[in-house]
Amino acid sequence: MVRGYDGASIVAIADEAGVSAETVYARFGNKRTLLGELVRRAVRGVDEAPVPEQAGPRAILSATDQHAQLRLFAADIVLRLERAAPLVAIVAGAARSEPELAELLTRLHADRSENLRVLVDALAANGPLRLAPDDALETVWALTSPELHQLLTGVRGWTRRRYCDWLGASLAQLLLEGAQPS
Repeated sequence: MVRGYDGASIVAIADEAGVSAETVYARFGNKRTLLGELVRRAVRGVDEAPVPEQAGPRAILSATDQHAQLRLFAADIVLRLERAAPLVAIVAGAARSEPELAELLTRLHADRSENLRVLVDALAANGPLRLAPDDALETVWALTSPELHQLLTGVRGWTRRRYCDWLGASLAQLLLEGAQPS
């Protein structure tokens, strides 16, 4: 049953997890902290390391070809978006009425921007970009938004492969000097 943030009580969450409500409160304190932790784990996946220290982003940094970097990036971020985008949508929906969740959403956007800066810097280290670094970052940030991913895959029915191919090609066209149309 879909309850959304407002409809999901700590008791219901605990029941679903097979633990007591006291256990959930002892570990997380409140729903906001629990939701923030769920998003963090969804973004990081099974690797507890911060995103820039994980294998996918490290491979992007070690690649010397900008097109290869973008292909690696698209393959990595789609998995993160598949896990995190539904949770970010819950945060965004609840942020309208919950100031603490508005704060969490602001922090999630800031963290995402900081992580994406690593890609832009890595691309710039391997050749010129069509855009200034801050504009390149805004472009990557927009095209990899959880909301756009949800629209293309959930609403429009795009497959993971189609999203990855589109994202890599779009970023190449928008960011890379001399990029050929795909």
